[in-house]
Amino acid sequence: MQLFIKAAGGIAGDMFSAALIDAGADKNKVTKAMKAAAETIGCASVNHVKTADGCSRLLISVEHHHGHLSSHKAIHLLEHLFEDFSVKPEYSDFGFRMLRALITAENKAHARHDFKMDSNHFHHHQHHHNHEHHHNHEDEKNTHHHHHHHHNQSLYNEPEAWLHEAQDILIDIMGAVVGLQELGAPVSAVLDGPVYYGGGSVSFSHGTLKVPAPATQVMINDNNIPVSVGPIEIELFTPTGAAVLTALEAFKTDVLPAGKPLYHGKSRGTKDLPIPPLEVLIFQ
Repeated sequence: MQLFIKAAGGIAGDMFSAALIDAGADKNKVTKAMKAAAETIGCASVNHVKTADGCSRLLISVEHHHGHLSSHKAIHLLEHLFEDFSVKPEYSDFGFRMLRALITAENKAHARHDFKMDSNHFHHHQHHHNHEHHHNHEDEKNTHHHHHHHHNQSLYNEPEAWLHEAQDILIDIMGAVVGLQELGAPVSAVLDGPVYYGGGSVSFSHGTLKVPAPATQVMINDNNIPVSVGPIEIELFTPTGAAVLTALEAFKTDVLPAGKPLYHGKSRGTKDLPIPPLEVLIFQ
């Protein structure tokens, strides 16, 4: 099987999950997995709706318990979620690749931009999720640890990083992992053309930076992801979208195969924008 991604209107993690549902993955299973991930970091709702033009859309709302999540804790939470949802090794490996891609990119971006890391000073730029912060630090030491699988031992060996609003990566990882597994899809992909990243700027407390956001730019540079500016002045290619493409090693473009795909899904982000939807096509 071959997985193709058309990102002429950009890509974000939640849009990828929505496209997998549209392609035929069980929406109840996918949204349940995403909600379980969201509930590890706060009170949450995850709803799947159809847009006016017949695409899938996920509406995700999270009220965060605390403003930070350590990378080691994120790995630990993922291990439990993968176990709870009976995720097979090839898909859990993909999920950990997605987490590593984001952690590595955030670390490089922060080193480069010297961001203030206090959660009150650091506002993430993703427009796809609605954040309401309620700081209430729970004792994170009381979570029970079990034996860590060898494939993410190397992730634990990385220096600890803090995921601020990027902690929502867990929600997008669970959607992608369960969606791909439901379809029996490959965990590598090809792009049908460049990824359009939009334009304009994203605002942080320390100033305004051009789109793509720093973490997205790191992944574009490190992997030579083919990108193009436009078609509108808004952030269309988010860090979680870049983490999906990095984990799928979707760095090459190719012409779509002839014939009808086995599965074909289309999705949109939370806003109705005058751009093409994200498309996911799986060919036999």
